[in-house]
Amino acid sequence: MIRGISKNIALIPQGYKDLDPDETFIPYQIDLRNGFVTDAGNWAKRNGSAQWRNVSVNASINFLLPFGIGYGVTETGRVFRLDLTPVELTGQRLIGGNRPTVEQHGDLIILCDGGNPVKIESGNTALLGGSPPNAKFIGRIGSYSILAGHDDTEFKWCASGNPENWTTGDSGYDNVKKDGGSIKMLKTHEERLYFFKDTNIECWYNRGGTIPFVRLNNYSIWDSATKAGDSVVKANNTIYWWDKDGDFKMLVGNKGQVISKSYRAYLDNKIKNPALCYGFDCRKENCIRWFFPIDGICIKYDYLKGFISEDNIWKYAQFERLNWNSYMELDNEQYFGDYDPTGKVYHWSKDYKDDSGNSIRVYRNLKVKLSDNGNLARVNKLRFVLKRGVATASVINPKVTFRHRFEDKIWANEEEIDAGVIGDYDPYVDFWNLG
Repeated sequence: MIRGISKNIALIPQGYKDLDPDETFIPYQIDLRNGFVTDAGNWAKRNGSAQWRNVSVNASINFLLPFGIGYGVTETGRVFRLDLTPVELTGQRLIGGNRPTVEQHGDLIILCDGGNPVKIESGNTALLGGSPPNAKFIGRIGSYSILAGHDDTEFKWCASGNPENWTTGDSGYDNVKKDGGSIKMLKTHEERLYFFKDTNIECWYNRGGTIPFVRLNNYSIWDSATKAGDSVVKANNTIYWWDKDGDFKMLVGNKGQVISKSYRAYLDNKIKNPALCYGFDCRKENCIRWFFPIDGICIKYDYLKGFISEDNIWKYAQFERLNWNSYMELDNEQYFGDYDPTGKVYHWSKDYKDDSGNSIRVYRNLKVKLSDNGNLARVNKLRFVLKRGVATASVINPKVTFRHRFEDKIWANEEEIDAGVIGDYDPYVDFWNLG
């Protein structure tokens, strides 16, 4: 209440990490973690996780493939079919050491990681035939598979319709040499090839003929680039990436549009290892998650509602990075491979209320202007709307903790709200006469 006039301040969650709380005078979210915006505009707890598979090796899961029953690739290049008891495909390991990329061409699933390309065929792994280069990246347009990353500028295509023929027929090669730079990632989008380099982004297309691929200068992006090739994510009918200038961007026409303006200063301060960034399209949640593993940060971008927040686990009495190293969606379910060297794959679902037994701490930091003219104001009532229910079997008495302060004053003591039990009817909790 302000001067006897009732004020109902409803704040739609919209993270603005770069705002200085001491200089914020309008209703803004300073920080949002471990949640998502519902269609009603509320901030709700994110999904939790539980172990789904264990390949029983001391290595992190570097890649997940949503084909058949699902496959997992360890950081050491071992490929497992993810049966209830995972089975290793022993025909050929990946030996390149890079985060794999994958395409399906006919009956072949082709994996590239900078070593000899490997195929999954007839239930096992084998070297891809036809003398392909040791590519890091693979893409597919029409009847052609395209390989890149074996050289700074060269890319190669297979014979039409034959991904195991790289030296005869209408196979060939070309170079992305305009304005220099080296290839950091290859993506196909709307029947075009996008070569993400550390100097620019070149766009090519298939015009047919003896030399089928040609550069499209008008669709290339000469003022954007990336050193973090694994940050490039195809999602929501476009492409997103971590740009060399320190912003996340999305492809709009032939431009890179900034989507992280509200987090720019925060990212500049926190990110010390930008080239290690990798990201995944979590289509079922309409979002992309980008990870900076050494810096301990997971940035989530909701591409339907257009806002950024963070996801964390709670460990060592503080927020730590979400422990994803790989991701897939299979049969409309979500799975991620553990970043730690456990060999485990986890199921990610709204049905889980914790992170494999560890609590999920939902966080929201906001500031509200109480008076338009700077006069003294009084808050007679603060109301919280809670989703009731015991979060986990091990947490029998869940709490919500909050604290507040007025401008230029010290923080009040933390207060706890009993989150109640499943079936409690009244979702409202009121605090009176805060000052």
